[in-house]
Amino acid sequence: MKKGKTQKLVYDYVKKQIETDTWLNGYHIIEQDLANDLKVSRTPIRSAIDQLIDENYLKKEANRGVIVKKERISNKEFTERTQLIELLCSHYLFQLQIKEYLIDDQSFLFIEELNKPSSDKEYYYDLFWQQFLSPLNNELMKSTILTQITSIKLVEFPNVSINFLYDETHKLSKTLSRLLLEKNYEVARKEIRVYINRLNLELIDQQI
Repeated sequence: MKKGKTQKLVYDYVKKQIETDTWLNGYHIIEQDLANDLKVSRTPIRSAIDQLIDENYLKKEANRGVIVKKERISNKEFTERTQLIELLCSHYLFQLQIKEYLIDDQSFLFIEELNKPSSDKEYYYDLFWQQFLSPLNNELMKSTILTQITSIKLVEFPNVSINFLYDETHKLSKTLSRLLLEKNYEVARKEIRVYINRLNLELIDQQI
């Protein structure tokens, strides 16, 4: 295989692992492992890695080598990922409705902390979703949702506050906590849909 084709093979492979969230931020790239998996020499691997570093998919760090460091996702990726979040969360809430699961009153008390100016909004964003999904026994579904929840933090909303995503999630968390305690799962599913639509509409508005 010619050098250029080999480099493209490596480039396409690594980029696909990142864009499909097979390799998440912080994942350590080992050249020799790639060489063994793809049956190529390390020279085109280094060239492909350098290209992906230039494109902000990878980063070289002292004492760690090359790691996945995707800094942004496209609007298209954001839309696809939020649609998946809505689909899986709606299915999850439907399952709660069937099982008539009543969430513990203590489970959502932490959301009040979001009202404090000193609160770490990203921390509570992650905590909310982890708590919301805590009754979910399907670990694959839970992992998939949380992966997408993490990845959408990489979108940029240039026309609104840097905390737009976290603030919208805070509003959702307060509404969902009440609805889940009331076992009103149908309206909870609608609130998830409204939340996702609001995020995507903001991206559409900033493009006009």
